[in-house]
Amino acid sequence: MVQPSQDASPNTKLYIEQIRPSVILCFGEDKGAFTAALHTLGFPSGATVSEFRGYTIWTLTDVTVILASIGTGVVEPLLYELLGTRRAQRIVLVGTAGRLGVGRLPLGTGFPITEAYLAGTGLDREVADQPLRPEWPNLAVGPAASIVSSDFYYGFSPPTRPGDYRHRLPALRRDFERLSVFVDLVDMEVAQFYALCRLIPEQPGLHYLAIKGASNGVDNQSEQNTHAPAVLLDCLEKALSALFNASRFAKG
Repeated sequence: MVQPSQDASPNTKLYIEQIRPSVILCFGEDKGAFTAALHTLGFPSGATVSEFRGYTIWTLTDVTVILASIGTGVVEPLLYELLGTRRAQRIVLVGTAGRLGVGRLPLGTGFPITEAYLAGTGLDREVADQPLRPEWPNLAVGPAASIVSSDFYYGFSPPTRPGDYRHRLPALRRDFERLSVFVDLVDMEVAQFYALCRLIPEQPGLHYLAIKGASNGVDNQSEQNTHAPAVLLDCLEKALSALFNASRFAKG
């Protein structure tokens, strides 16, 4: 049982005692599907669970798991307050994404994200060095994916209904069209996560990685919820493996 010994952070209500060196983050997923994946993997047996606003925190012996809602406005306060505890050493972000037109990735499978691009976020003008990459010890060589992250959920979707607003955002639309040619996935958090994990810490040494999988093609949003449970389970399994291996690497 977590016994808070100091005031919690204001936006996420995080206590320092809740944060383990290994952390799993997830944004924008259905809580029922995410919790079901945790149960399948043996979570959250023995966990302390707290909820505040849109944040749910599971604290276990070896890992802290945090589920939050969508976009840059959620990622930034969580990372600022999480990293302010100075407890997190290894963070893995997991979740679903849309598959872009290149279409080479299977649905339902998670991949380490080795390249991430910003397009339509609050960080676009501040982070010129792209693609953004993870910082992870001993990252295994194998299948990986690229992603573009945007606060415009429908920005990469085909114009299938009246009211498509993208023609009123010509510069952003050009970014969308350019990136859709060669990037595998689209989501709303990974590039911001990589950027902020690089910008926020006062000292180097934080390790961070995203593992994401396609739950649908951007031209077929109806299949999103069908494949999301498989994506979440696969990403969580790979996150736990990555955290375990990184922890062993850190211990020598």
